[in-house]
Amino acid sequence: MPENITRISLSSFLINEKDHFHIVRRTITSTAELAYHDHDYAEVFWIKEGSGIHIVNGESIPVKKGHLCMIRPHDAHTFRVEGTNTGLVVTNIAFPLNNLNTFKNRYFPNSNTHFWTDAETPFSHELNTDQLIEISGITDYILSKPKDYIHLDLMILHIFKILDTPHTNSHVDMPYWLQYALENYQTPQLFKEGIAGFASLTGRSTDHVNRVIKEHLNQTLTETVTKIKINYAAQRLTMTNVPIKTICFDIGFNNIGHFYKIFKNHHNMTPKEFRDINHKVF
Repeated sequence: MPENITRISLSSFLINEKDHFHIVRRTITSTAELAYHDHDYAEVFWIKEGSGIHIVNGESIPVKKGHLCMIRPHDAHTFRVEGTNTGLVVTNIAFPLNNLNTFKNRYFPNSNTHFWTDAETPFSHELNTDQLIEISGITDYILSKPKDYIHLDLMILHIFKILDTPHTNSHVDMPYWLQYALENYQTPQLFKEGIAGFASLTGRSTDHVNRVIKEHLNQTLTETVTKIKINYAAQRLTMTNVPIKTICFDIGFNNIGHFYKIFKNHHNMTPKEFRDINHKVF
């Protein structure tokens, strides 16, 4: 473990006096000489390609593609790449502590995870392929934008969203084909096909889809499809003036009385009552 700790200030990275954060993507090779350091800012990094060692608070932690870590100001760390390894492609975002306090107060007031864990080592997460593609895409966008608070919040909140959506926590191993179906089963044409419409998005049999959904969501395929349909109906009732009968048929219900019953089971009110409440003007 390195004995000397260098203190690094965020101001040393900021090029423009109007900048509020620093973001960089760099490749760290075996020839790099990086100081073992702590800092006066919060930092999040992830590995886009390669593998190496993250030395943090005296521990040597192997890291590879997809590894994400949230560094607290008191964490002392550096990277090491050994041998003929082609290197680590690392994206870092450094930002002021007052922003970190804002995120905690607004979104995580009772949190003991992410930046706010009191564990010896900082919070880390292994991004799956789709999460890594998503986070890299938003990074590519931010890299060319002003380093202002709007783009800082956009980036950090997007990271929190990726980490805190259900399939990244309790369902981290959910198959991509199931995630895809859950996100894209959103059209009247598919709704009218029922569970077969959902299964068509997966390329698997309905029996197989049902087994995997039970494993990851603890509910049946029929229950999953019904919830998606009712949520879609609720959105249409709130955001449009489309007749309730039309919404009923669009989500694949042929009997409006049955639609009313199922909707009330989910929202404790009828579709008409739901629309009346959500269309009130204050």
